[in-house]
Amino acid sequence: MGNWKLWKQRMFYGSTDMAGNLIWQIVGLYLLFYYSTVLGLSPAFVGTLFLVVRFIDAFDALFYGYLIDHTHSKYGKSRPYFLWFGIPLGILTMLLFFNPTFGGNKGIQMAWVSVIYTLFSLVYSGANTPITAILPSLTSDPDERTNLASARMVMTNIGTAVIGWISLPMVAKLGNGNARQGWAIWGVIIGILIIVLFIGAFLNLREKSAAETETTDDGEQKSEIKEHLSVKESLKGAFRNKPWVLLSISFILLQTFWVMRMGTAVYYLTYVYRRPGLVGAFNGLVIVAVLGNVSVPFLSKFMKHKNVLALAMVLFAVGEVLMPLGMRMNSVPLLFAGNIIALVAMGAAFSIAFVMIADTIEYARSELHIDEPGFLSSVPMVGAKLGMGIGGALSGWILTFGGFEATAKVQSAKALGAISSNFVWLPIALAVVIVVILQMYKLDEDELASAKALQDAKEGVTPETHDENEHLKHEDA
Repeated sequence: MGNWKLWKQRMFYGSTDMAGNLIWQIVGLYLLFYYSTVLGLSPAFVGTLFLVVRFIDAFDALFYGYLIDHTHSKYGKSRPYFLWFGIPLGILTMLLFFNPTFGGNKGIQMAWVSVIYTLFSLVYSGANTPITAILPSLTSDPDERTNLASARMVMTNIGTAVIGWISLPMVAKLGNGNARQGWAIWGVIIGILIIVLFIGAFLNLREKSAAETETTDDGEQKSEIKEHLSVKESLKGAFRNKPWVLLSISFILLQTFWVMRMGTAVYYLTYVYRRPGLVGAFNGLVIVAVLGNVSVPFLSKFMKHKNVLALAMVLFAVGEVLMPLGMRMNSVPLLFAGNIIALVAMGAAFSIAFVMIADTIEYARSELHIDEPGFLSSVPMVGAKLGMGIGGALSGWILTFGGFEATAKVQSAKALGAISSNFVWLPIALAVVIVVILQMYKLDEDELASAKALQDAKEGVTPETHDENEHLKHEDA
């Protein structure tokens, strides 16, 4: 595969996650604001809707992963889902911001909003799960998998940073003073872009098929790779995969503390640091996470994947500690330096985590002789949703316990301590827990790749010939 083909694959692979996160960013930043201020719905109703839907779709990614593992098509296991769910996701994005007045009947409008948001959340998981599931099938080269995961996160962070920055100005311009109209047009634009990106990925990505059997030098058949497992067999196989179990726990903790940290940044700057005017610039620095994304291919050449993740957690903790120091010294540069370090570290953490998930899928194939990439790769979606639920709940409980008062301009010392715990200290504690868990993670991706390369050499297979054969199969199909 030539250099251009490699870069094309990286670009179109990254475009899948960029597509999903264009709307995920808008939902996270603005949907509560839109529902409550533009549509005039009760914030209590909207908050309850968000909570109920998180409960409904918390584990739907496992279901989608199971479907991917049982999918047969000439296009592969994961790739068809970019069409089957990418196009509906674009349409539902448009419908999120298409809300008739229903003659002023709030009951009908709340029912409409509830149905559309629930369908959107369920379809979003269906479009997102195959993004991670397809990675092990795009290449057998562990270095190229790292490059693909890095490209994915680079494009995701660029997309989310841009969409967060331009959405409100675009809505104002498109609506010409009419917010409802502005959001409706913006939703159509984003929906079309999502559809275009997913179709582009479908047309330009190619999956490799897993080998059904392997043979030894004397021609004897090795253990057959099991596919199309039942739900019970999938769960049993997953929990036999110790590296996957440890990584799953780490991923959920990662998402949990990240949700807590991001959700309470505005509280920290407003009430603890007492500089609310810095919120926009502070949150806008998320673009620097790209530096962490692009560092992963370089770091992984010199360090084990688990050590890259551990290093990222240590750097994140260092960045977090700098921010309260900046507050005490009344130093804005130190505050922002801490934030930049933390964001770069998290960019690296999420990139390498997706690579490690691909490693555990390869481990299941080679060591456990089980092929279930969809089920195993559903971890990011489950982790994201559990993290949103657990992190959001913990933040709220801690703020309530601390006696936070939304109407008070000056908070009590206990409330300020609760905000600091949410934003700084609990995220650091969970990052340390992840470092401890990683000490039990024994998967060596280099040994795994060497064993596979040795087997391929015995069978006279090279990555180039395998790639070309697979390409020809798809062309014939």
